[in-house]
Amino acid sequence: MRLMKKIIKVLIVDDEFQNVRMMKELLTFHPQYECREADSGEEALKILESYFPEIILLDVMMPGIDGYEVCRRIRCQYQHKFVKIIMVSGMSMISDRLKGYDAGADDYLTKPYVEDELVAKLEVYSKLSRIEEVDNLKTIALNILSHETKTPLNGILLGSELLRDMDALPEKAKLYVDLVRESGLKIQELVEKIGRYYFIKDGIEKILSINSLPVVIEKIIKTLSDVNGEDPIAVNFDCNQIQFTADWDLLEEALFYLLDYSRKNTPNKGVITISCRKNHKNIYIQISDQGSCVEPSLTNRVFDGLFTPDLLHHKKGTGLGLAIAKEVIEEHGGRISCVNREDCGTVFEISLKDQID
Repeated sequence: MRLMKKIIKVLIVDDEFQNVRMMKELLTFHPQYECREADSGEEALKILESYFPEIILLDVMMPGIDGYEVCRRIRCQYQHKFVKIIMVSGMSMISDRLKGYDAGADDYLTKPYVEDELVAKLEVYSKLSRIEEVDNLKTIALNILSHETKTPLNGILLGSELLRDMDALPEKAKLYVDLVRESGLKIQELVEKIGRYYFIKDGIEKILSINSLPVVIEKIIKTLSDVNGEDPIAVNFDCNQIQFTADWDLLEEALFYLLDYSRKNTPNKGVITISCRKNHKNIYIQISDQGSCVEPSLTNRVFDGLFTPDLLHHKKGTGLGLAIAKEVIEEHGGRISCVNREDCGTVFEISLKDQID
């Protein structure tokens, strides 16, 4: 596979020819940068109608509209929402910098600048611009995927249910119908989890109420036991009557995913152990199973969304449930870690803060 180095477009806006020439000469030593120039704010805005740079190096004091106003106008243009604007000015007062940031600048560099610092800033902000643009494309793709898969998935699931109920359908065909339905449900669950993960990660307003931690955990255990059918999970549950304030819909969701992971990781006749305690406003929960261990170098990555150590052969899912759990716990001012037991198995160690005022 051929890898191509991306050209980074830079627009230099300065009414002093010497300043422009110095910047362009500096960037000739870095061939990944493509430069265009404007000697006024008006010309810069004209160029931006058809030129889409990743970075703008913008002087402040120019005839006509100054750099602050140019910055404000650029920030109003949707097509340039990812551009990074670095103001380059001889004005070094803190009030000048703050005025630049207020206008929408990402950074402020004072003349005379150190050339290595300018190049370093260009490198950092070009990466940030690409990351933000890619993240935006991911969000758009996710919304399209979530919306466009609903109708065909409903057709697959409904169709498989109708076929499964047909008396004349041979048993072998029913097995294939069950496979189609199971595959459709997995795709549906994946799409819903991806949407849920990014929704929570983007920030969510908590709806707080007081509830009992043991009651919620017992409810989750019953749900998972019902799912497991004839082989309910064995749980040692040591938790006093701990009550605290939280967003219990979110917290129940997080605990469900953690216990579901432990259930899937625990072999037949294995036991999951849950212990809880509260110290003032701090709540501590430990979930321990007797399943397989996590590779020690990966214990910090099991909570990364869509992470799996072996994309070609993995069978246990994407890890999105654990990623959602981590986001919810951190929203409650807490932390979560994954460690291995000495006798094999994994342990989730969770800390939370009571959200009471």
